[in-house]
Amino acid sequence: MNIHQGKNREEALQAAIVALQGYFKNAQGKPILFLSSGGSAFQLLSGLKQEHVGRHLTITVLDERYSKNPKVSNFSQLASLPFYHYASKVIDTRVRGEESLDELAWRFEKELRSWKQQTGGTIIATEGVGADGHTAGIFPVLEDPDLFQELFDNKERWVVGYRAPVQEAQHPLRVTTTLVFLRSVVDAVVVYAVGPEKSNALKRVLAETGSLHETPARIMREMKEVTLCTDYEIY
Repeated sequence: MNIHQGKNREEALQAAIVALQGYFKNAQGKPILFLSSGGSAFQLLSGLKQEHVGRHLTITVLDERYSKNPKVSNFSQLASLPFYHYASKVIDTRVRGEESLDELAWRFEKELRSWKQQTGGTIIATEGVGADGHTAGIFPVLEDPDLFQELFDNKERWVVGYRAPVQEAQHPLRVTTTLVFLRSVVDAVVVYAVGPEKSNALKRVLAETGSLHETPARIMREMKEVTLCTDYEIY
């Protein structure tokens, strides 16, 4: 894991943008699938230009909120950014018609697998860390480790739809890429986590011991190529 510790949010943001630019540069000449985390991670996209991402870019989100409200949907927010227009293709995760939570999850998974099978390209993502230790749409399931394993570490699933713990999620109905996808399929990820509210979660992420069901963001310790950019005082 590559760690960039900035003195403040701005330094951490600039380091994250540079890291993301580097991953795109390394993948040039290949088809690229980019999965964006929501929230503050959208700020990273302001530092990307068409020349950084190439002409064979497919974009989507790392996880989606099951809602037709464009102010809630992660993909709708992504589609409002200038970066969206750099893509030659998209995997649209907005709810269609009467599509159920499970139907959306299966459609998303089918499109991810189809892209990988047809292109064999490079997959790049951005990822965040919640104050509770969640990442993507994967929330802790403290009371039931077996359920956590069944939902998020099932080797057959790249995407799952579920109801997140209500007390920990403003929008509990989620469709998210899984630990299996993050660990085995994503080639490179930039993790952007800033603010004092993230310090305890990052401490758990970076600890030598810990469990995924308590701190899902620890999955970054198992991913192929990770750059963590933060203002948290690690050393």
